[in-house]
Amino acid sequence: MSHRGWQSAGRAGILTAAFALAAALSARAGCPPEWLPGEGFFDVDSAVCAMTTWDPDGLGGQPELLVVGGVFTMAGDVIANNIAAWDGTTWQPLGSGMDGAVWALTVYPGAPGQAGELIAGGAFTTAGGNPANFIARWNGATWQALGNNGMNDFLHALMVYDGELIAGGWFTAAGGNGASYIARWNGATWQPVGSGMGGGYRPYVYALTVYPPQAGELVAGGYFTTAGGNPASNIARWNGATWQPLGSGIGGGYNPHVDALTVYPPQAGELIAGGSFTTAGGNPATSIARWNGATWQPLGSGTNIWVDAFTVYPPQAGELIAGGAFTTAGGNPAYRIARWDGATWQPLGSGVNDSVYALTVYPGAPGQAGELIAGGNFTTAGGQVSASWARWGCPYRHGDLNCDGTVDFGDINPFVLALANPTQYDVDFPDCDFLLADMNCDGTAWFEDINPFVACLSYGDCGCP
Repeated sequence: MSHRGWQSAGRAGILTAAFALAAALSARAGCPPEWLPGEGFFDVDSAVCAMTTWDPDGLGGQPELLVVGGVFTMAGDVIANNIAAWDGTTWQPLGSGMDGAVWALTVYPGAPGQAGELIAGGAFTTAGGNPANFIARWNGATWQALGNNGMNDFLHALMVYDGELIAGGWFTAAGGNGASYIARWNGATWQPVGSGMGGGYRPYVYALTVYPPQAGELVAGGYFTTAGGNPASNIARWNGATWQPLGSGIGGGYNPHVDALTVYPPQAGELIAGGSFTTAGGNPATSIARWNGATWQPLGSGTNIWVDAFTVYPPQAGELIAGGAFTTAGGNPAYRIARWDGATWQPLGSGVNDSVYALTVYPGAPGQAGELIAGGNFTTAGGQVSASWARWGCPYRHGDLNCDGTVDFGDINPFVLALANPTQYDVDFPDCDFLLADMNCDGTAWFEDINPFVACLSYGDCGCP
């Protein structure tokens, strides 16, 4: 069929269907996810320890970035000292980076519709060549310190709670003021969070979250025996005025501690704690446990060794994803990463070959689940070279409307169907996604995608402009 024929044939009908299509865009399973090929030589050259997503221009047209921090000097083919950003296609440095490890990342919100500031914490003392003791902020152009003094020791956890930035770690001072392992930044000054944590050989706060997720309390996990001067075994909650324990807390095993916290399901679920422990609330719970607001319970039979990170994928009503150093989950083989569907543990393919330290989701186009991103100390994912970071998502590329792994003449009829009748397309191709017809990558499958599809089919030019 000629190029002119594609432009004219059925154009009015496709246009009519496109309006219905645009209104019908919603999250759907798409093709079965798997570990995607890494960048080979252009992967990150050493461990990724923290990840987040950051929109550099708020409601502007720039793509959301995946930001990774850790202990590395290269990301792709660019020099990136311990922090870098991925725009979906290429790596870019953030200034000259840090002089030490980055262990925590979050975004401190700006005014509505504006980009917030990217916040990084870790083991560094300079950021962008400027003094910044263990914490710094990036405004899109330069790195700056938070306050005059920052922290006096390592920082391991960051999040925003009640409009303030919360930091946890090994420090005992923030902004020159006493702050026992946890502190809050109100946009101008550092202040303690009550009397903080204590007890143990060297207390620290390693993980933070909010529970319940809507107007809930700040929850801190790590290695400590007191919070606010009260007994609290490795996990505690702050209601804005006082620290309180969560039952009898987390314990058991050698040097028990909490490394990761989240809420699952995301909107109104239970508090999930992961780390290195064998009991929660006095009940057996190996490396992972859940708190329903009153009692601790295990998540199945847990994992055989510690858990370092959580996320939920797909982001809304998805599965709980856990990463760490384990090789079994729920008694079944699961190499350093596994998923919990609310009842059972399952592996993610053949997993990765070394520890997972961080997890997040990199958003896809509207109506798509995006990609699950894992960071750590591994070199392969799903048996493929993927150094220090890996992507779990849909392997099919745009234009492959029958999801057979290639773009050829067999995709013509499915392409027409995807544009003209996406509901029927989902029936005929249940393991695919009609947004694979979005050839210009504007977030919709539209008649404007016809010419790019022809170019893809004819010349193999299947990228986005």
